[in-house]
Amino acid sequence: MPDIGFSLQPRYDLPIAQVIALLKASGFSAVSPVWSPELDLESIVASTQTHSMNIQSLHAPHKNISLLWNPDSPLSAETQRNIFRCVDACAQFQIPIMVLHGWSGLIYTFPKEPLNFRIFDEIVDYAQRQGVFIAFENLEGEEYLNALLTRYQNLSHIGFCWDSGHDHCYPHALDFLESFGDRLIMTHLNDNLGLRDPSGIPSGDDDLHFLPYDGNIRWDDTIRRLKNAPRQAILNFELKLGSPSANPKDLLYDRIPLKDFLKEAGNRARQIALLYEKLTSENIYQTTSTQRTRPSACVILGPIFLRIL
Repeated sequence: MPDIGFSLQPRYDLPIAQVIALLKASGFSAVSPVWSPELDLESIVASTQTHSMNIQSLHAPHKNISLLWNPDSPLSAETQRNIFRCVDACAQFQIPIMVLHGWSGLIYTFPKEPLNFRIFDEIVDYAQRQGVFIAFENLEGEEYLNALLTRYQNLSHIGFCWDSGHDHCYPHALDFLESFGDRLIMTHLNDNLGLRDPSGIPSGDDDLHFLPYDGNIRWDDTIRRLKNAPRQAILNFELKLGSPSANPKDLLYDRIPLKDFLKEAGNRARQIALLYEKLTSENIYQTTSTQRTRPSACVILGPIFLRIL
């Protein structure tokens, strides 16, 4: 059965060392923080080492991320610098994967003229030189993600992060898991209630990051879709106490203590891990990993990562 990991959010009402201790007690073996200039990554590293846990990935900042398609914008340079700093942090602390968004914004018009990949090319090249995998995540702006994963399809350090909640609540014309599942190196598993606007207009309020089985994702069907992807040694869960929605019906965990939330998160994550083991036991990549040039980062994590590159 795969291990389970947890995406740390920027702020909790307990010190991060206590949060990590609670995660360990709840059955999690890895964490994935969100990078920011204020992040005390050294404390997270120390706490995970104390509890014999891994840092599976580092999520790059996504503020102004769409400006990376506009190299002439004065704000794009600052965004790029922060992503480079995130890559540096991955290399310094031997964190194998950086998760990166390719777009931000549900309402947009995809340009007819050719895209300018200059900044993304620089980020991809820099990550390769630093020995860091990049996992591009599915969310809004599907044309941009398709363009990125297509452009870098022959680079072994570029992979795919699949978010089950984004897949469920954002109206994608392309099935990214079918198209790019062979490059899966990271998961963000979470639940929600799907796209709820009757006219089909997407909303950030639908991206609820519920615990599995608290929304209406059909998890048996969802996990079966992972069968033909590289086998994951760690299934990461991106679960949130809070919600972007102001609707009281969406605030399921508003009055639940963090300790109880994390305990139940561990219970649900183990249910999904057991389901994954049951439904993907004949995974086609399980016995062919030595023949693949794409990351065995999905199965090799922690301090040994940089030594095998």
